[in-house]
Amino acid sequence: MQKIIYYLLNKFFMNEVENEILKYFKKNNKKIVFDVGCYRGNFTTNFINNEKKLGVESDFFLFDPNPNVKNYLKIMLKNQKVKFFNLALDNTNAEKNFYLNNFFEPSGSSLKNFNKEDKKWSGTRKLFFQILQPFKKIEGFSEINVKTQTLDNFCSTSNVSCIDVLKIDTEGNELNVLQGAKNLLSEDKIKLIYVEISETKQKFVEKERAVIELLSSYNFELIKKYQIKSFGFLSGLQASDNLFINKNLMHL
Repeated sequence: MQKIIYYLLNKFFMNEVENEILKYFKKNNKKIVFDVGCYRGNFTTNFINNEKKLGVESDFFLFDPNPNVKNYLKIMLKNQKVKFFNLALDNTNAEKNFYLNNFFEPSGSSLKNFNKEDKKWSGTRKLFFQILQPFKKIEGFSEINVKTQTLDNFCSTSNVSCIDVLKIDTEGNELNVLQGAKNLLSEDKIKLIYVEISETKQKFVEKERAVIELLSSYNFELIKKYQIKSFGFLSGLQASDNLFINKNLMHL
C-alpha cells in the first residue's frame, strides 16, 4: 500500500524537476548526481529516463539510512552507474537516532523529529492509512540507530572530486547536510543543488533564510522555488523545493 500511495503522490503532487535541471547543463555532459534521501529512487529514475533521450549516462550516488531501502532499489542497483549507501548524511561523522515513520516511510523519516511531534500531521496521516487498511494495525514512528557522515568526508574517502547535481530530501535535516559540505562548497565543487526545506510553520521562514544565506555565502543563487502544499495541509508544518545554481558555474 505504501508503494502505491508513494507512486500516486509523486505523480500528482510532487515536483518533477529533473528535466528542468538538465537545461542548466550542456546536453552531452556526463554528470555526478547525488540523491540524498533517495527512498525508492524516484528522482534518480526520472533523471536517468530524461538523460536517455540525450544519450547520456551519468553516475549516481544514492543515500538513505532507512534499512529497507536497499531492498526497494534491487532492480535499480543492477545498473552499474547507480550506487547505494545506507547512510544518513549530516554535519557529523558518528551514530545518531533516526525516526522511522512505519506507516509511510518516505514522509517524516528523519534525524529530526518535528513530523513525529506534530500531532496534526501524524494524526491525520495515520488516520488516512488506517482508513485505507481497516484491518491492519498501523504502526507509528520507531527509533533506530544509524551511521551519519558528512558530504565532505564521504567525497574525500570515496575519491569523488565534485558533485554536479546534489538533490537533498531529508525531511528537515537539510541544513545539517549542507553544513557538512562546507569544503566542497568553498572550493566550488558543487554546481547545482535541489533541496527540500521543511520545518514547523513557526520556524519555516527562519530555516529557509538560513539555507539561502548559507548557500549565498558560497555564491549560490536561488533560481526557483516550488511550494509543497500537501505538506502543510492539516498540519503545523511547511515545506518547499528549492533550486540553487552556483553563480561561478552558471555556464555548465
